[in-house]
Amino acid sequence: GPQINHQKGIFTVGYGSNAERISPLFTRTRYNLPRYGRSLFGCFFACHRNIKQFIVKRKIEHGLRLYQKHKQHSAIRIWKSALRASSKREDSFALLSYLYQAHMDCGKFREALEYGHMQLGISEELDSSNMRAEAYLNLARAHERLGCLERALSYARHSLYNECDTQCRTGGMVHLTVASVYLEMGGFCRALEDMQTAHKIAMQIGDPALELQVYVLLSELFERLQDAEKAARYAAKAYDLSRSLQLGDLNSRYHRAVLLRMASAFRKQGEFGDAHDYCSEASRLALLSGDHGTLTRSIRILGDIYRKKLDIDVSCWDEYSRSEEKMRLYNLQKAFRQYEQAMGSAANLGDRMAQMEAMDGVARCLDILRLQGKICNCRPLEFNTRLLEVASSIGARMLVLKTRQRLASIYQSLGDEEASKNQTELANQTELSLGLICGSCGEQYGLEADSLEALPCAHILHARCAHEILRRRDKSKPRLQCPSCNRLVNSRLNLNNCDGAKAINGKLPPMPTSSSVTPPHPFFQSNLFLQSLSLRASTLSINDSEPGQLTSSV
Repeated sequence: GPQINHQKGIFTVGYGSNAERISPLFTRTRYNLPRYGRSLFGCFFACHRNIKQFIVKRKIEHGLRLYQKHKQHSAIRIWKSALRASSKREDSFALLSYLYQAHMDCGKFREALEYGHMQLGISEELDSSNMRAEAYLNLARAHERLGCLERALSYARHSLYNECDTQCRTGGMVHLTVASVYLEMGGFCRALEDMQTAHKIAMQIGDPALELQVYVLLSELFERLQDAEKAARYAAKAYDLSRSLQLGDLNSRYHRAVLLRMASAFRKQGEFGDAHDYCSEASRLALLSGDHGTLTRSIRILGDIYRKKLDIDVSCWDEYSRSEEKMRLYNLQKAFRQYEQAMGSAANLGDRMAQMEAMDGVARCLDILRLQGKICNCRPLEFNTRLLEVASSIGARMLVLKTRQRLASIYQSLGDEEASKNQTELANQTELSLGLICGSCGEQYGLEADSLEALPCAHILHARCAHEILRRRDKSKPRLQCPSCNRLVNSRLNLNNCDGAKAINGKLPPMPTSSSVTPPHPFFQSNLFLQSLSLRASTLSINDSEPGQLTSSV
């Protein structure tokens, strides 16, 4: 057997035999020793390193089990401990991915942004394009929630440039992030185009989670364009996917997002009781999972539900009795409290998008009180001016339009005709920049409740106009021509019309209960087409160094 000459640090063969020098390469090959040492210490350090990596992998697995049991804080603590002990850069990158997603799920977007930057540093060290693509995607998602839309677009562009295989989940998530950014900026056709791309990738790779997120975003798009029916149908499709056996976990972040989308869809249709039930269930799961971001949005949606009960013609208020008026004022006060709580929570989290939405709810409540004569015009004027600054800095053009219209009405009530005219002109300019013009009839859409159709080329028309084009087309031509871009598209208009998306008996699915064992509905297939992507980069500074903690609850 081999012996060690401690004085010379070499191996000898045999017991008591003469020392036979063996080359280092032969020794490493025969006895599987590390390259950096031919001594006993080198062997010890190699074993120590292997044991550390084994412990790191065990900690990663243990953290995943804890996270699945909704013990998020324990999982994060174990992952941080594993990150400090990890010496392999690939394992460190994977740990940073887990920590990033955990903080995003908890709504701690500033902390998640730090982990994204650490991932980018590791990807540069290893010179891995796939790692860079994932790091840039994580940075884009975090900046989107923090309200830096232009910077999010820039990071998404870099992610696409570094992604070798575009037909993968990372590529689908990039397109989904871009669609979400354009949706906030009021570029609805551009957002629809990226949703189509993300949906095609989801169908090609068989990813139901990515498909679910596309349906959630499509539901939000049609809700913002005042098509409540299609918004509810897409929400129902996402709901069916979230309850399917492929996703399984009803407490997952996907299921919480779908519950909020269902609540918003029911609210839009005036089903306030069902909307409240869905919102309460989402709040319960958010508290269980420590998801402060979802909890903040659910608080805001509860405020929308209370406010929507009062969203009636002010001239009808005189027809109600005094007791009914007191009840409506009580609901208005509850809505106000929900919005204020959501504003504070979003400010602590750094979620500027949720903060802006809550501020819009407060502005609507103040406008109701102003029109009733309960308050003067001073406070609504001040608050809408602040909201206009926030919406303009973020780039939310649809909210800028609505805020300017409210300011024009306030200035008119104050008798300031010049300021009212100025706000009206600016609102008209913003309205034109949105490009919400039907290519067939030339009239606007998206500002009033109406049924819409989306063509495969991502142009949106009135449903009546689209069906009229289909009826009048040349029977000899299998395709019809888009009136906006003159492209030949498939004559089937059920592309974005939720083909088969109606729930059982044509109604939305009932509110789930803990004892319900209803099997999942069959999957719905849609025919979304691949479109090209052209992003524009920009630079926008953000102060993301301030930590924030959420302390509110429902």
